[in-house]
Amino acid sequence: MERTYQESEIPEIAEEILSSLIPSGHGATVLALQGDLGAGKTTITKSLATLLGVQETVVSPTFVIAKYYQTSNALFETMVHVDAYRIESLDELGPLNWERLLQQPKTLVIVEWPEKIEGALPSNIQHFLITHNGDQRTIKKL
Repeated sequence: MERTYQESEIPEIAEEILSSLIPSGHGATVLALQGDLGAGKTTITKSLATLLGVQETVVSPTFVIAKYYQTSNALFETMVHVDAYRIESLDELGPLNWERLLQQPKTLVIVEWPEKIEGALPSNIQHFLITHNGDQRTIKKL
């Protein structure tokens, strides 16, 4: 997948991402969204949450690192939104019970700034890079 889009097309992009995810049968499914500040990582995450039936308002977990949401989706009963921007050491994942989280089936873990915790990510992640130039954005599966 590589696609250029406008903000109005984000729900369609989120649908495409969600339909491309293959749930891990052994643990959590990890989706990595990489891109500069303002690229639209959180906006896509919010749209994914809507598609999954999350009822709460989704906000960036920059200061709390992770937020957990229940969904009404059969494939992913829980969505975990991780913002790794402020993480300086993989040891900081300990309080999140990171290893245990990755073992949870029917869980979608969406990681913003995955490059900050690359050493702690499983090998089977779905990884997307978002770039932007003004109002135009491009998303590419890595």
